[in-house]
Amino acid sequence: MRAAIYVRVSTEEQAREGYSIAAQIQRLEDFARSQDWGIFDHYIDDGYSAKNLNRPDMNRMIKDIKEHRFDVVLVYRLDRLVRSVSDLHELLELFDGNNVKFKSATEMFDTTSAMGRFFITLVAAMAQWERENLAERVHMGMRRKVEESQRPGSIAPFGYDLVNGELVINEKEAIWVKKVFNSFRTQGKRAIAAMLNEAGIKTKKGNPWHDSVVTFLVNNPIYCGLIRWNHRKSSGKKTNETIIVEGNHPPIISRELFDQVQMIQRERAGRGYKGKSEYPFSGVLRCARCGQALSGGKKKKKNGYSRFYRCIGKVSYKMCDLPMFPEDILEEAFLNQLPAPKQPVILQETSEDISLLEKEFVKINKKIERIKELYLEGEIERIDYNQKINIERDKAREIQFQLDNIEKPVDVSEVMEMLTEIKSVWLHMDYSEKKAAVHSIVKEMKIDVLYTAKTRKEKSIIKITEFKAK
Repeated sequence: MRAAIYVRVSTEEQAREGYSIAAQIQRLEDFARSQDWGIFDHYIDDGYSAKNLNRPDMNRMIKDIKEHRFDVVLVYRLDRLVRSVSDLHELLELFDGNNVKFKSATEMFDTTSAMGRFFITLVAAMAQWERENLAERVHMGMRRKVEESQRPGSIAPFGYDLVNGELVINEKEAIWVKKVFNSFRTQGKRAIAAMLNEAGIKTKKGNPWHDSVVTFLVNNPIYCGLIRWNHRKSSGKKTNETIIVEGNHPPIISRELFDQVQMIQRERAGRGYKGKSEYPFSGVLRCARCGQALSGGKKKKKNGYSRFYRCIGKVSYKMCDLPMFPEDILEEAFLNQLPAPKQPVILQETSEDISLLEKEFVKINKKIERIKELYLEGEIERIDYNQKINIERDKAREIQFQLDNIEKPVDVSEVMEMLTEIKSVWLHMDYSEKKAAVHSIVKEMKIDVLYTAKTRKEKSIIKITEFKAK
């Protein structure tokens, strides 16, 4: 009988005695020899948890099961394979449908009978219940900590440092926390983010500021001396069981200022911004210099308004130097791009891309297998094995991501016909019709400004550096 040896250890379990990869492999190889089984292959998921089945060698093993390449899956313990009942049922059905047996070297499981399958499911259900029980106890422990005015968590928010488990005010950052709250009375989130970026202030993680980070800061009651816990689920959705208590840490701002900022946010939200842009190219334009989106705007003139586009990276975050440019110049450049673009429309040569990526993917997987062989043969140490295998797995994940997200082939003749039709009726369209037309065919356009007009007689010059069709 041909055996597939599956071993797994999570990052947290790597130091635990009896769970190491080498220890599992040795035990399983001895067991296979005692049963007079041949070893087909080793499937090793080093550093992966069993929270789901999405593991590199688990996926490879499932593929081999479907191709009937071995007869039995051998593991050290059931929890090396799965931890959830639903995943166990999925694997048991896969085993049964492909005439593959399952065996644990340390537990009495027999998947060849209905009673055996029931027993293994029962054991998995009990294990899952215990894990959920543990999670509930941890949750209750954190709740108790909050109710005692202690903040859970090991990372200090901007404005504080964590010293011996206690929040201590970081005086330099606290100055900017106060400035953010005070500025919020008269400025928006983007303007505040731009102010912080211009001053060279970084977030706690060393990143530039964005409006979403400013929003998180001004909504955090920790700055007025309160502790909020269980406000959102891991999915980001709000819970109905938020707890807010008085904290033991020193506040940076007053409760009155915090409440005032919350009221300002509610008032601004109540103004009912509809988010319907009247600018035809909004949503598809990107800056060729910094990659940020371009937004439309207008300014009053004697005979009406002039419309223009500008880089959000420059206006909101002070991270770019792209000058703003008139909409009519963009329209002209867009129409000149049709129907025979000067810069080729990026209609992905999908077949060639996929072929190259797949070849590279196979090459990397062969390298991973070779590294595993060297490790099993004792040619490389565990530290070298972990370093090498992680590098190659990262490469494999990146290529898999590219394969999963590669654009589908586009019918070039169909696109060209649509572009020609748009060009012929463009001048008769209103703004909403132009926007619908642009968004029906354009996925993204990158724009650079080559020359900015100095006088009214001059014209700015822009370039469409990249044109991606839908």
